Amino acid sequence: MDPAEAFEFSLYGARLRAAQPELVARVCAALDHAVTWSEDDVSMTRDAADDVALAMALRRLRQRVLLTTLLRDLTGRADLAEVCTTTTRLAEVAIDAAVNLHHRRLAQVHGEPIGADSGQPQRLVVVGMGKLGGGELNVSSDVDLVFVYPEDGTTAGPKPLANQEFFDRLGRRVIAALADVTADGFVFRVDMRLRPYGDSGPLSGSFAALEQYLVTQGRTWERYAWLKARPLTGERRDELEELIAPFVFRKYLDYDAYAGLRDVHHQIREQGRRKDYARNIKLGPGGIREIEFIVQALQLVRGGREPALRLRGTLPALAA
Repeated sequence: MDPAEAFEFSLYGARLRAAQPELVARVCAALDHAVTWSEDDVSMTRDAADDVALAMALRRLRQRVLLTTLLRDLTGRADLAEVCTTTTRLAEVAIDAAVNLHHRRLAQVHGEPIGADSGQPQRLVVVGMGKLGGGELNVSSDVDLVFVYPEDGTTAGPKPLANQEFFDRLGRRVIAALADVTADGFVFRVDMRLRPYGDSGPLSGSFAALEQYLVTQGRTWERYAWLKARPLTGERRDELEELIAPFVFRKYLDYDAYAGLRDVHHQIREQGRRKDYARNIKLGPGGIREIEFIVQALQLVRGGREPALRLRGTLPALAA
């Protein structure tokens, strides 16, 4: 397909062509090459002076990346792996930039958050869930996130805050940096419902609070969710992954877990029977969600004894 024809199949691309013909011309001139992540791209976002500059930089980066990706996809230049890898990388760059800027600005007022046990500065660990965690984002995906930090404590500044309050504020700013709609659009829609206790729970929590929740409250469907969990920012990531692994992968599978698997599959099948989902490639019978369920069910059943199955992406798990 010719690039000019491709715009007929993308409302987003057509709007960009009308609003920013210079951007479209630059993208089309380099269409034979996949998206490159230059140092200028990364520094432009990481070194933004304030939230307004960051919002503009991220949204303009998104425009270039998504336009390149969708045109390469529609014209047969990009395969599925390239589309998913590029979109996932865009999310990683955007999240990292937002966390760094807003942590710095909050710390200027309240001081650095310090761990009560270690006495060390604390950083927000943004956990990518779902397709972001699995490296499988597509151009229309939202991002599922969970915010955690290693230790409770207090900030060391003139206007001290409890670490949880510091990271709650940071989390809200990160969400706004990604999801607020400006004249340049948005970067990604953000879904925080996979955090402990969902919408009724705190926006962020310590590693200890997360572990306590998973041990005492975690349900079978949450094992599916945390199977794809991938820390994207912050430190002590290995410690977090070691905390999550025993919840997701059990050495011995009990009968309650089997019952939970049946319940999840029943819900997927019931949803797929809706008439309006009959031809839905994601939610319909035999669709993407059901395929993912089958793969993840096998991972949960056997992953405790077969570490090679502990993979986040669906395609790598199928290959294993």
